[in-house]
Amino acid sequence: MLQILCVAGTDTEVGKTYVAARLARDLRRRGVAVGVYKPVASGCIRRHAELSEKDQSLKKATVPKRAVPKAGGDEPELLSLDAVRLWEAAGQPLTLSAVCPQCFEAPLAPPQAAKQAGKTVDVDALYGGASRWVGHCDQLIIEGAGGLFSPLADGVLNIDLFRRWPDAQIVLVAANRLGAIHQVIASVRAAEHAGLAIERVILSSASPHGDASTPTNAQQIRRYCPGQLVTELAWGE
Repeated sequence: MLQILCVAGTDTEVGKTYVAARLARDLRRRGVAVGVYKPVASGCIRRHAELSEKDQSLKKATVPKRAVPKAGGDEPELLSLDAVRLWEAAGQPLTLSAVCPQCFEAPLAPPQAAKQAGKTVDVDALYGGASRWVGHCDQLIIEGAGGLFSPLADGVLNIDLFRRWPDAQIVLVAANRLGAIHQVIASVRAAEHAGLAIERVILSSASPHGDASTPTNAQQIRRYCPGQLVTELAWGE
C-alpha cells in the first residue's frame, strides 16, 4: 500500500522543498522507492531562461526534454526548479511532468498565476496526479505550494488537498526565525480544527547564524503545543 507523506509550510520560502528533498534522500538511503509530487507550481521559469545566481547549480542538472511539461499550445516550456530538486533527490523517477503536472510562470498564488496565463488550475488533475505514482514507489512525498492555507486552485487550499489522504503523515515546515512561534502554533491549531494532525514540525534554519529567536523557538512551540514533535534543522544540515 502506498504511504503518503505531505510536506506543508507555515508560509512560502520557509524551506519546504529543502526539507522534502532531504526526506526523499534519507528514504532512498534506507532502500525505499520514493516518489515526489508537487501538484502545481507558480513562479516557474522558461526552460532556456537564465537562472538566478542561487540556482546556477541546476544548470548542470540533466533534464530530459521529454520530461519537461509544456505550459500549453505554442507557449515556451515552463520548469519548476523546486520540482527539479525534488525529482533529483528522489533519483529521477518517472518524469518531471509526473512530479509537477501544472506549471505557471507568474510568481503569484497558483489560481492567480493561472488566470494571468489565461488558464485555470485543473482541480481533477490536482487530486488525481498522485495516482500516477501508484505502483512506481513505496512512499510518495507530496509538497504543497505556499502555506498550509494557501490556495492551490479556486476554492481549494493546501489543507483541502491533504485531507484527501486521511492516513497521510503531515510534516509542517517553518523557518526558524522571529515569528515562527506564532506561525507554527496557528498552523497546528488550525489543522487540528480542520481534523488533521501534524505529525512533526521541522524548524529549518533561515540563515547560517539565525537570529535572536532561533535558539528558543522550538522550546516555546513545545510549551504551547504539548506533545507536538518539534525538530530543528541546522543551516546546511
